[in-house]
Amino acid sequence: MKSEVYKEKVNTRDELVARIMNSAAVIKQEHQDDLSRATRTVAKRVEKCIEVDGGILKHSNLLRSFT
Repeated sequence: MKSEVYKEKVNTRDELVARIMNSAAVIKQEHQDDLSRATRTVAKRVEKCIEVDGGILKHSNLLRSFT
């Protein structure tokens, strides 16, 4: 994102904000599946953490529960 935003010199704050917003929109559009998968994975990890009352989760148990 940074390389895309600063590909050319930024002259104003408004221009910078516009470039950041455009770049974020492109990332969201082109990587929607990856973003959705990551969001689901985080939610599942939170659920598992709550299930064990914040205790330690074994890595192997985590892998089985997410597949």
